[in-house]
Amino acid sequence: MAAPLLLAYDASCSLCNRATLWLARQDRRGLLHMVPLRDPDLLALAPELAGRPLEKEIHGIDLATREVWAGADLLGPVARRLPGWRWVAPLLALPGLPRLLNRLYLWVAARRFRRTGRPPFA
Repeated sequence: MAAPLLLAYDASCSLCNRATLWLARQDRRGLLHMVPLRDPDLLALAPELAGRPLEKEIHGIDLATREVWAGADLLGPVARRLPGWRWVAPLLALPGLPRLLNRLYLWVAARRFRRTGRPPFA
């Protein structure tokens, strides 16, 4: 059985909030722990995240191995923990796909506040 995965997300981002709510509904085994990146306890739970660009992209840490992923690289670890989605994880490793997904993720992440008119990370 996979170990729990802590996800540090931007709670001031409506897209991020919708994504974490969707993940929480899919997580019937309780293996995903969503923590807002501004939670004062985050670095106590995951000191490995200190100094990382948490505002730029979502970060996750395997709570058993302490391995850290960010952005689209989290798709595989998340999929492996969700019933009904494990079959997606091997597909995410197809040649060229990780790079494409990371570019797409960073493009969306950089523009996620445009609709609100609020400057990022304010």
